[in-house]
Formats: sequence, structure tokens, C-alpha cells
Amino acid sequence: MRETLHYDVAVIGAGASGIAAAISAAKNGAKTILVESSSVFGGDLLSGLPIDGCRTTAGDWIVGGIAKDLFDECNRYNGYIGSIYDRRNICIVMVNPRIMGFSILKKLKEYGVHLLPYSQAVAVNVKDGRITEVEIRNKSNQCNLQASMFIDCTGDGDISYMAGVPYEMGSDDGLLQPMTMVFQIRNINPQEVLQFVLEHPENCGLAENPNSSKTAHELAQELYDLGYPKVFFSSNGPLMKNAIQSGELHSCSMLAFNPNSIDKTVVTVNTTRLVSNDCIGAEELGSSILEFIDQVDDAFSFIVKNIPGCQNAILDGIAPRLGIRESRRILGEYYLTGEEVEQGVKHQDGVCKGGHEIDIHGDKENHYRKTIKDAGSYDIPFGCLIPKGMKNVLMAGRCLSADRIAHSSARVMGTCVAMGQAAGTAAAICIRENNTPTNLSVHELRATLLDQGAIL
Repeated sequence: MRETLHYDVAVIGAGASGIAAAISAAKNGAKTILVESSSVFGGDLLSGLPIDGCRTTAGDWIVGGIAKDLFDECNRYNGYIGSIYDRRNICIVMVNPRIMGFSILKKLKEYGVHLLPYSQAVAVNVKDGRITEVEIRNKSNQCNLQASMFIDCTGDGDISYMAGVPYEMGSDDGLLQPMTMVFQIRNINPQEVLQFVLEHPENCGLAENPNSSKTAHELAQELYDLGYPKVFFSSNGPLMKNAIQSGELHSCSMLAFNPNSIDKTVVTVNTTRLVSNDCIGAEELGSSILEFIDQVDDAFSFIVKNIPGCQNAILDGIAPRLGIRESRRILGEYYLTGEEVEQGVKHQDGVCKGGHEIDIHGDKENHYRKTIKDAGSYDIPFGCLIPKGMKNVLMAGRCLSADRIAHSSARVMGTCVAMGQAAGTAAAICIRENNTPTNLSVHELRATLLDQGAIL
């Protein structure tokens, strides 16, 4: 069967940026549809990973609006663990991922967003810089999706790519940041884990913040007093280094515990990695998934055997999808650079803020990290969300227009939610005023974002 669907705003991709874009567009009066290739709405927000980029290294909140609404909703069901400074370099937000999934669906329903799950965008029709329709296929039919504004939140920039917008991908050697499969364990003893950190701080990423003069032991004590097992075991420490050298553990730069429950006994583990020059192709992704199974198995065994407080841990499953750090970066009307990010540059046309450290994962134990100047933040200009040459298309998420260094900071979930809110709000204003993104008053967009809780 074939049918034609008509909407004001069509958001393609329901990850962190997509759900925020759809909620914001609908909140601002646009009839909105959210298209997702799976049945999971929220993407990596449901992985159990830390929601980075909501606060600076100094602890200042730089993301509000939709993100805060979701955290408040999680808190209603005891699913908001809180914002935690890991005594390393970053302040993160932790939630129960299952409660976050429920909270996202509640917000989508509250604002009347139409959902189209199990639906893949397979082609676009473009005329004079405008997408006239996107071809959608699912199990029951084929749809021609027509909208006044389209927002590409596919992560890989699929819509912009199919529309012919130029892009960049990877490093000079063609390699991308590694994929990962995070997994969850439960039944740990958080006090024993933190006691181990207190007694052996050399195993952990502590005292890395250039704005802090405290010793690793002092910060380990603070982490112990906090009580949450937000622990970053480093490959530079003897615990991991010896295990990697002996083959007990795969080559990686870290083994990070991220607490996901109020009682502190459940953590999501981020450690697996697989470097590739293709994070898009289905065959490559399929073989990667199977390869990750062995890494998860080995990492879980290592944790149970070597980390006090985890001897009775239970494997509680893997994230609903692979973690992809990097693929296409779509070229936009503005190109954010690593220097701007590192220096914390502000822009008059900034529509959201980023503050996560420069964070480029490499192969094996390689991992380049650098904090933003003065533990501050930088602005993402509106032009980074406008695919070059397009008149009715916006984008948000890790396909933003940026070089590889800037992208490594801006790709994280908190920043993606903020980008999504900006893009969804802009789309609704464009429709209301019969305007194009390049001609939109950024002053009006910023005023609307501020009025709806965004932090600029």
C-alpha cells in the first residue's frame, strides 16, 4: 500500500536530539511526526550512559528546557539519580534508563507528537533546495511523507546525505571513533567499590581537572563520601594495564561505572570498543555486534573477579542499541571548529551551549581528552543546524556541522537534546512566519528558547 502523509514538521530519527526536536516543534504549535526505524524512542538516553554536556566542568548548568522537563519527569518516578561530579573532569547526569524511556513517551504524548515506529527513510525528493517528500517504508506500507519543515536527527545525517548535502567523515586515516556496547550489572556493593577506590586511587581517573589542586586521594575521599559508584577505572592504572597485557581484558582506555539506581546497586559499564572505518553499513554493524558479545563477557568476568563489591554482581543486559560516536558530519551554513570549542567562544547567534571536554576515543588504549578553557562552555551557532543550501531542512545531534575536534565535544547527549530543542523551535517559527531557516530572526529564536527554559 502507498499513502501520503502531511505534517508541518517531520523529524526523522528519535534519538536524544530527535525527541527534543519533536517535542519542541509540537510545543510551539506545529503538527509534528517523529519517524523512527526501531521501536525505541530516546536512543542513547535509554542506554544507561551518563548524560554528558548538561553542566560544565565547573558545575554550571548549560542545558535546560526539554532536558530539565525530562529529568523532572524521571524524578517523579524515582528515576533521577542526580548530577554527579566524578572527581575527574566532568559533571554528568544519571538516570534510570527504563524510567527515562517512559518519561520520553509521556512527554511525546503530552504535546501530541505523532509517532511512526519501525519506519525507515529510504529516499528523498528535492527541488530547488527544498525536500518535497521523504519516502518511508515500514512493514505494512510505503509512505510519501510531506512536510513544510524536515529535521534530520538520524545521527548519520541520512536525510541530508540523500538530499545531496556535502559531508565529512572520520579522521585523515579514514578511521572513526570506536563503537561500543554498554552493559548493565546489578547487585553490587557501592561502599565496597568506593572503599577500593579510596585505597587504590592509582587505578582511577582522578585529579585530572586542571582547575583543581586536590590530590587523587582527596578526590577519592570525596567520591567515597558522595556514595555513588561513579568510577572511571583507567587503562593507565595497574589494575587494567595488567589485565590488558595478560589478555584477560580487551584493549581499551577505560572501564567506567555509571550508577543507574537510587539504591546505588546498579551500574552501566562503558568499556567495550571496536574501531572501524564504517559505522553505517549493516553488514559491518552486524559483525560488530557479535564481536562485542565476547568483549562484554570478558569485561563482566573481569569485574566480578577483580573489583571488590562486585563479586556477587549479576549481568543485567546490554543497551538497546550500539553506541556510535562518529559517522557523517553534515556541512552546514556554519562550521564549528575545535579551536572555538577549546577556547569557549561565544556567538551572538548561538542557540545552545556545549561544555563537555574534547573527547576523541582512539584504538586500543588511545584516548585524547582536553577541557574547555576556564572550565567553561561554548556556543553552537544556528548555522551549524542548517544543512548547506537547504531551504526547509534543519539538523540536530551528532551530524551537526563541525570539524572532528569540535564534534567530539558536541556529540554527547545533553548537547544533542539542546540542539534538538533549538531545531524544533526554529522549525515551528519558520512555519508560523512562512520563512526559511537562513532568513529566520535568530534574536526571535533565542528569545523563544529562553522563554521555554533553554540556557543560552
